[in-house]
Amino acid sequence: MTKQSGIQRALLININSADSRSLEKAFLACCPATEIIKAPGVRQGLDILQQEKVDAVFIDYVLSVTGINFLKEIKQRRIHAPAVVIVEKGKELEAAEAIKEGAYDYLIRDAGYKDSLPGVLERIRSTSKMIRETEEEQERRELLFNQIYKSQKWWQHIIDAIKDYVFVIDNNYRILRTNKAFAGLFGKEPADIIMKPYYELFGLHEPHEWCVVSKEKEKVCPGSVERKLSGIVYLISCFPISYDQHDAVVYTMKDVTETRRLKDQIYHLDKLSSLGTLTSGVAHEINNPLTGIIGYTEMLLMDDRDETTKKYLRNVYDSAIRCKKIVENMLTFSRQTTAQKSPENVNEIIDKTIELHEYWLKSTNIEIIRNYGVVPYIDVDRQQMQQVALNLLINAEHAISETDKRGRIEFKTVYDKAAKNIVITVSDNGAGIAPEILPRIFDPFFTTKPVNIGTGLGLSIAHGIITEQGGAIEAKSEAGTGTAFIITLPKND
Repeated sequence: MTKQSGIQRALLININSADSRSLEKAFLACCPATEIIKAPGVRQGLDILQQEKVDAVFIDYVLSVTGINFLKEIKQRRIHAPAVVIVEKGKELEAAEAIKEGAYDYLIRDAGYKDSLPGVLERIRSTSKMIRETEEEQERRELLFNQIYKSQKWWQHIIDAIKDYVFVIDNNYRILRTNKAFAGLFGKEPADIIMKPYYELFGLHEPHEWCVVSKEKEKVCPGSVERKLSGIVYLISCFPISYDQHDAVVYTMKDVTETRRLKDQIYHLDKLSSLGTLTSGVAHEINNPLTGIIGYTEMLLMDDRDETTKKYLRNVYDSAIRCKKIVENMLTFSRQTTAQKSPENVNEIIDKTIELHEYWLKSTNIEIIRNYGVVPYIDVDRQQMQQVALNLLINAEHAISETDKRGRIEFKTVYDKAAKNIVITVSDNGAGIAPEILPRIFDPFFTTKPVNIGTGLGLSIAHGIITEQGGAIEAKSEAGTGTAFIITLPKND
């Protein structure tokens, strides 16, 4: 029964015809399925080995060490096919030398090779099986390694895509992992900061008070805090993890500066809303005694009294009337109603607004210039237009407060008959607006002032109201000189 050698292809290099026939017959007897390939010389044999898969090579010992050293060449070229040298009977020492040089086995030359070939083929088969198993195991490991590597790269890409700052530290505050965003915060790559104490990146000699790691038996609890670092407010969150039986902490830092600013402004707006409600209530309460003062003063003036007393009573009456007008303006401004258009005179609206803010204007020594033209009545919401005028007035007052100049605010109105538009210009001699900021001044919540000074909504609200009224508003400014807001309102027939 023929044994299966597992050798599919065998290469015979420059073996003489008689030996070649004997070896082929022996192969036919042992493994008839083996394909025999012949090469006339060592160089041609090496070319075949580099281009094709061969399971075993048979070469005469003398040829293997003469001229081109075949055994050294297959080593240098990393050819892994087993090389079997053929030696004369009685010259087994040559076979030993060949094996030292790198030969796999040897054959004793005889007429039929029936005695030595089966054993050599069996050894090659066993070794090839082990090599195949090893190669298969190595291939599986490489496949698994590639899968793990790809998985790691995939997760690293996901973490790097996160724009929040992510870093992992050990119990010595050293960075174990990080994303590109955190490393980029300091102008570095992730590989540059691995195993470095995180606080050194911030220019510190010890960790921040919010940074905690596991100490002895104490474990870190997940949590979040808000902290300002280098002028930026961060929401810093920590999550404890374990890896390779070691404790670590994942930290994320989210820039919430804008969110915090918006929260503060919403809180400020809520206070303003509460103040409006309170103002409305206080105005009603003040109105009642004012009505009594005015009524009783009028009655006293009707009596026959000396001129001095009448003069004092008129002063009281005039002051009470002035208070009543201020209260009425406050009520009008604080009243929350839906937009209701009616024929109004913009000059009167501006006057009422200036009266409402007159006390603060006097305290800041700002001169108000009323440069009114003759304008027709137009359909607008009085309360909303009063709010626009007040927002622009307050905005001009803030701009003037940033300078050492004597303040001047001018309200100018004209009627453009050709375009049928009323043009309102509110100008000041304040600090002006920088060119790079000018395009953004009507954006909601955009402000250059502190939270307790401005909300960033005044100009945005004014823009919305004017647009709703069918008009347009624009700003022209020169830094250091002043600003002018031009409002155009159409007169509908």
